[in-house]
Amino acid sequence: MFGLRAFYRGAVVFAMLPDKRALESPTAIAYKLPDGLRRREGEKWRLYELKDEPGIDNAVAYLDAAYRKAVGRGRKV
Repeated sequence: MFGLRAFYRGAVVFAMLPDKRALESPTAIAYKLPDGLRRREGEKWRLYELKDEPGIDNAVAYLDAAYRKAVGRGRKV
């Protein structure tokens, strides 16, 4: 996550935005929507490419959904 801005809910990272470094694209955000399946960490992340100003509404909706799904997904000891 070096060069990216990570967003947490408790101990769970639910979104990453480019800061000093880009993901696959400098205009993409990454978000995680856990689906309950056991997967590798990298497979859980999805990218949303912001192509224009109206796409900001969709990006905020994806971030909101990721934030809400991060509830109760803290680290298990």
